[in-house]
Amino acid sequence: MAADNIVAIVKALGSAENLEIFEMISSSAEICGCKIGERFKLDKEGVDRMVSDLVISGLIDVVKGDNWDHYKINETEMCLLNKYFNDRIFECRSTGCKCKCNSGCC
Repeated sequence: MAADNIVAIVKALGSAENLEIFEMISSSAEICGCKIGERFKLDKEGVDRMVSDLVISGLIDVVKGDNWDHYKINETEMCLLNKYFNDRIFECRSTGCKCKCNSGCC
């Protein structure tokens, strides 16, 4: 996974509202934008603006509806993100690297 993808994902999840929306979407197979609108008191355009970083990052996909769009998790992107972080953890464990906070400096 490229660094710019990671940056877009971190940016997308960088607000409490976006994280809550991501959790709403990930808790079901697909969610209607009207549910997000109800939660945050937004109209369709407001929901579209609010989820734009999540869509741009690739974390969620948009399914166009007649009135409201529906949103679902992009499982391929989630698998790549999971692999990215698991690879970093494995790499750290295998090389014996330690967090700076464990280096005895504090």
